[in-house]
Parts: sequence; structure tokens; C-alpha cells
Amino acid sequence: MNLALQIVYGIIIISIIALVHEFGHFFAAKKSGITVEEFSIGFGPAILKKKMGGTLYKIGVIPILGYAKFRGMDDNLDAPDGFYTKTLWQRFISVFMGPGMNFILAIIILTVVFASFGNPFIRTTTVSSVILEGPAYTAGIQQGDKIIEIDGEYIDSWEEMTDIIHASDGRALQVVVERKDEKVPLTVIPKKDSISDVWVIGVYSSSERYSLFRAFWEGVVWTGKLIYQMIISIPLLFTRKGISSVVGPIGIAAMTGQAASGGFANLLWFSAFISIAIGFTNLLPIPALDGSWIILILWEAVTHKPVPPEKQLSVQGTGFIIILGIMFLVSINDIIRIISR
Repeated sequence: MNLALQIVYGIIIISIIALVHEFGHFFAAKKSGITVEEFSIGFGPAILKKKMGGTLYKIGVIPILGYAKFRGMDDNLDAPDGFYTKTLWQRFISVFMGPGMNFILAIIILTVVFASFGNPFIRTTTVSSVILEGPAYTAGIQQGDKIIEIDGEYIDSWEEMTDIIHASDGRALQVVVERKDEKVPLTVIPKKDSISDVWVIGVYSSSERYSLFRAFWEGVVWTGKLIYQMIISIPLLFTRKGISSVVGPIGIAAMTGQAASGGFANLLWFSAFISIAIGFTNLLPIPALDGSWIILILWEAVTHKPVPPEKQLSVQGTGFIIILGIMFLVSINDIIRIISR
């Protein structure tokens, strides 16, 4: 897959994730009685726009990320259908549901992956593919066979199987596979791989697939695990290595395109990760991000003393300008990385 096609794939995925994020804000705000004045996917001049139900829907010329503009967030602060005239809970849920929808999307994607393709981190002894002219192919092992015994020893995991094969020193192995509810005995002679310098038989494993309920639960668990890993990785952002590894929308789009070239399952897995990363990043307490609005709402809930809306808007506006500047610099770095490949 060429670079241009990779970037197109990446932009499409990022746009979908951004759409889901902004829809979270939009839906929660509507349910809270807050008018959403603008709903945009992308930034810059609008290439398409249409006003319906009091909301101007737009598609920006720069098709990355987006925004949902609530009434009363920059003017008309006392509007009855504005942000600041609503309860703490209504304001909180309207802000939180952007990142929240990113997490929900990730859970849905991971559920599909675990149910349809299996958990890529748990490999079974069922053969997903056989290398042509390899030892397993020559012995008669087929795609879909489940290796259950080697030299009379019952095999319970892929790791057990590979340990035996790697330690075989090239001697013939008596292998029993389960094929369509039948046990088929075969003789396989391992071959030393020229790259890894270990004995192999030339098969790839299938990932463990789950029932729909189990897949959903694993999706929830893995989403939680990834969020936790991001939390504990925050200190790394303040190191030289951490700063140099930061990527912007262009870099994310390129990486997503690369994931697409690795197959649909790989693209889904990476998309779930990006959705979680976008949701998590937006929850950071940085001015202009959702997390900063949540901090202000929680401060008001605890102290019963709201920060004046005018001051909130001033801080958020300054933060937005800083964020745009950082995004510009990071995007330049992304472009340099792509060009220098």
C-alpha cells in the first residue's frame, strides 16, 4: 500500500473517531437542553454546511478532528439554553461524553476483534496458515488443524508446542492433529530457520476467539488496561524521549494507514487504541481540552464557588491558541518523519 493511500485510510479513520467524539458532546448536550450551535468535522473553511434544528452542520476543508460549539460558551452567557445556565451534572455529562464515546467506540471495536478474529495476544494450537513447502506442509498439516499431541505429550498451549519444536534438534516428531473431530497422526521433521536460528515446522497460530459476551467483557477490560497504561506513562512525556515520540493528527493518520496495510483486524485493533488515546488526551486537565472544563465543574461542585464564566473563557481561549501552536509544531515534525522514511 503506497503512502498516499495509507494517509487516506488514516484520515478516514481519524474522521470517524472524531465524529463519534463530537457526537458524544452533541447528544449529551441536546439531552441536557443545551443548544449546539455548530457541529463540525474538520477545521478551516467549510466545504459543506447545512443548518438544521438550530445547529449548523459543517465539514471543514482540513478533514481531521472537529468540534461541537455549545451556546453560551463564548457569548450570551445567560442564555436559558446555554451551557452556563445548566446544572453541574448537565454540564459535566455534556463535556465528558465526548471522551466517553471514544471509550465506548473502543469497547465496540475490541468486541468485534475478539469475537471475529480472536485475541491477538493469546495464540492457540489451531493452525491459521501453513508455509508452502515447509515441514508441516510436507507432513500434511492443514489450515484449521488443531495440534493436540507431540511425541505422546498432550499440548495445551502454543508456547508448549513451540518449546518442544525448538528443542527437537531436527529429529522427526510424531504429531497428532484434530481435524473435523478426527485425530490424524502425522510425522513432521523440523527445519532450522535461517533468520531466527531455531527449529520450526512452518505454521502460524490462530488467535483465541471469544463468545460475544466474553468478547464484550474483554473489550471493557482491555480498554481499562490501555487507559491505565496511558496514565502511568504520563511522566514519560516530560523526558526527551517522550517529547520526541509525540505525534499529531498527521502522524496518527499515517500510522493508521500503516496499520491498514497489515490487514483489517490490525486496522481495527489500532483504531481502538487511537480512539482510547484521543479520549484519554481530551480528559487531561489542559486548558481548551475537555479535561479542563471538567476540572472547573468539579471545583464548583466541591467549593460551591464557580469560577466566573468570563475568566473560564479567557483561560480556555488562551489554551486553545497554545494547543493550536503545539499541534502546528508537532504536525511539522510528523511531516518531516514521513518525508524522511
